[in-house]
Amino acid sequence: MSAPASVPGSTGPTVDVRLSYGPLLLGIFFNMILYGVLIGQQLTYFKLPRRDPLWMRILVWGVFFVETANTAFDIYMIYQPLILEYGAIPDLLPTLFVTQPLCVLVVGFPIQLFFIWRIRTLTQSSLLPGIILLFACVALACGIWTTVLIPMVAKFENIPKLYRSAQIWLITSAVTDLCIAASLAVALKSKKTGFAITDSVVDKIIRMTVQTGLVTALFSILDVVFFLTLRGKTLNFIWNIMLSKLYANCLLSTLNAREHLKLNMNPTRGSFNLAVSGPSFTGADSKVGGHIPGQVRVQYGQEEMTGGHEEYGIRMTKVVERV
Repeated sequence: MSAPASVPGSTGPTVDVRLSYGPLLLGIFFNMILYGVLIGQQLTYFKLPRRDPLWMRILVWGVFFVETANTAFDIYMIYQPLILEYGAIPDLLPTLFVTQPLCVLVVGFPIQLFFIWRIRTLTQSSLLPGIILLFACVALACGIWTTVLIPMVAKFENIPKLYRSAQIWLITSAVTDLCIAASLAVALKSKKTGFAITDSVVDKIIRMTVQTGLVTALFSILDVVFFLTLRGKTLNFIWNIMLSKLYANCLLSTLNAREHLKLNMNPTRGSFNLAVSGPSFTGADSKVGGHIPGQVRVQYGQEEMTGGHEEYGIRMTKVVERV
């Protein structure tokens, strides 16, 4: 029996391109979908009337421009190996691969600072926000460390050299996201007044905060789990590529939800009804009808109402604006 004929051009090592560029391609596909969601969120933010301070508007638009650049970088990042270098051995990382962790840092860290600031505003305490800020700063430092190492690594086979810095970065980032979600939920729960009209709004804010925070934390955890358990593989790219878009959508969905929550709190303009234990009363504009023991002042259109009598006194802090 004759020996099998050799295949021309089959010399050299065989590399499974599915494990090199497959996860990268899938991550970019999902990243593009999230960019479409982000465009919709940005248009909603642009159309709705806002009284946000200048620094907040700069943050929102800065994040959007960075994410637009990130989308363009990702397109070229996969176009280079699959088209421009088609047929070459897939051993080198794409030239623009370094922009991926850089975008996650540029987008994720300011958004984490934004939510830490909101925790500080809600709790009026610096201890818990300071602890969360420490985790965020550690994640930032290790993320910068990882970004600097990527051009030195250059090849897929050298990715294990990133394990130490990336491991600390992803773990501390996930801890930061979980702490932010839990802290906001606890702080908001303490703002409940006992009245259904306000408590229902607070419950909606808590659910929204926990859901958005857990999504970013979940993807960070999946990223680090795949990264550490499947050493030598690149399956973690499926989760890593989408992180910056998740942070951006989390920020905008939180800001855009305020108008809807305000409508739930004040469903009609010019009048509102509150049911309390004891004599009921109805407020219209700034006038209060009915006899209520104690002095009562109602400010329509704001989230704050006070009462002179402790049994009927109401205080609704600006939870919607702060979260």
